[in-house]
Amino acid sequence: MKRYTLIPALALTAFAVSLSAMPVASASFGTGIGVSFPTSGSHSSEIVPSYAAFSFDSIVEELTVEEKHGRLVMELKVTNDGDSDYSVAHRDGQVYDFAILDKNGKTLYRRSDGMAFTQALTSSSVAAHKSEVYTAELDRKAYRKIKDDAVLVTAWLVDTPYKLTTRMPTKVGSSTPVTLHGGIVIGNGPWYDD
Repeated sequence: MKRYTLIPALALTAFAVSLSAMPVASASFGTGIGVSFPTSGSHSSEIVPSYAAFSFDSIVEELTVEEKHGRLVMELKVTNDGDSDYSVAHRDGQVYDFAILDKNGKTLYRRSDGMAFTQALTSSSVAAHKSEVYTAELDRKAYRKIKDDAVLVTAWLVDTPYKLTTRMPTKVGSSTPVTLHGGIVIGNGPWYDD
């Protein structure tokens, strides 16, 4: 036998011996039962402002209602995207108004209640490419009285046919659940090797 044929034969024998020293793999059948236990999670909530808008011709009206530090803040923004002024003739000195309604449409609050206005013909205008913002605010005490019954907020420029309505700000919550998961494994195979 030549020396060159002996080297591959010795290498093959060494490889076979090393394979026999490897542990034998075993498999078995079984099943598992998973159990999840809810634990504490993180929960957060925030009051989301409400918004409504519409446009006609070159005029855009936007109503934003939000709760700030226990107060209710309402804002009517009128934007004139046109090239000429937008003017409204009024029967008196009142230019705008806000109302808060319950689920049956009953008025719970109206900004103009108890106010006196100039009893003369007046007008208001929004310059071309400009905006005017009209606001009303309920303090904490007044807001707390109507908060549970209030559903809608309506705003409008007086002596125009347009009214804008949106819902009251709502509380939105989010949570991230945390669970503990464990498992039990049941099988029919060997649990240990000898």
